[in-house]
Amino acid sequence: MDDKLNEILESWEAGRNVLLYGPPATGKTRLISELFHLLNTPKTSHKGILLDPDNLEAPFSRPPLKLTIPLPVKVVWTTFHQSYGYEDFVLGLRPEITDQGTHLQPWAGVFLDAALELSDESSEYKSVVIFIDEINRGNAARIFGEFMTFLDFDYRNDGRVPLPLPLRQLRFKDGISEKINRFGAEDFQIPLNFTFPKHVYIVATMNSVDRAAVPIDSALARRFDRIEMRPNLDVLAQYWGVNKTVITTNLENNWENLTPFETSYLLLDRLNVAIASDLGPEFELGHGLLTSIRPITISEDGSSQPVEENDAWQMLATLWDEVVFPQLEDRYSGRPEQLLDLLRVDTAPTSGKYAWELRSSLSKNVEVRTLAPVRLNCLAVDVIKRSFQWLTR
Repeated sequence: MDDKLNEILESWEAGRNVLLYGPPATGKTRLISELFHLLNTPKTSHKGILLDPDNLEAPFSRPPLKLTIPLPVKVVWTTFHQSYGYEDFVLGLRPEITDQGTHLQPWAGVFLDAALELSDESSEYKSVVIFIDEINRGNAARIFGEFMTFLDFDYRNDGRVPLPLPLRQLRFKDGISEKINRFGAEDFQIPLNFTFPKHVYIVATMNSVDRAAVPIDSALARRFDRIEMRPNLDVLAQYWGVNKTVITTNLENNWENLTPFETSYLLLDRLNVAIASDLGPEFELGHGLLTSIRPITISEDGSSQPVEENDAWQMLATLWDEVVFPQLEDRYSGRPEQLLDLLRVDTAPTSGKYAWELRSSLSKNVEVRTLAPVRLNCLAVDVIKRSFQWLTR
């Protein structure tokens, strides 16, 4: 993860916002959550290895990443969704009842509030970072509105061509705006020709698979540096203690001897190669989907022990039924023959029961080319083993 964090910090230093994109379960939200906590407890350091001779259990450690934005930093987390709008992110007008009647009171959204924070002389913060999870789950172009311009650092204060905020919803008198309400802060008034401050940074995540999401506007997308988050088998190899060099040696002849963890490792690799070839790499399965297959169990007394092999096979079967196969069905919707090929239905093992088979028909005159329904976690362990091991060879 450190290399991705470095890429984010380098983009901010260059005056660019960041968009992490990729399939689900590739660590996008986890990465920005780690960065969120890092900025909440900022420490500056150069890269390298630290030695603490007094720490006998872990004498060597990595120092924190060097922060390249002004400190201290205020961090804000938000998630876009279908009901999220311009009023939440930039500026909203809400009815307020007073002795003089009802009027519309301006409230600063997340993005405008960040600008007001850095323009407040009493603020302790020198920069603001806005974390946006699932940026394509809302209509991002509508949410940013005309403030899309200020994603470009050239149009901010200290930029090449600073532009005034186009807040026509506000009433101005004697060169100063009416009061703008802020959540958890004092009301604020801005002068005419107020320019957006420089040190407001954004890092966002985007799911590359979700067909229900609104595509990101190209004018918005080009204002972000894109960092691709791909499925990472090395994460699983380390998590399970799998020697990836050994399991790929003579795989064709030793497939019946694969452990559940080796099988899971190879299974994700084979599925993703097939998916990338058929549909494109953006539809691959993320490695995070398989982390529920645990290598150890924790007893009530806090002690740990390796998971029994049969239990691990059952974990894989349950994960397949509840998570993996539904996603495969979604990806291969309208492509039944490709799904049958992926599961090797027509080339099943010559001996022993195989989990995936064609559905049978009572009529001999009807050719059926669809999968028979099956719950793998209801099958015997030897069938689960044979099926997954054969699928990975």
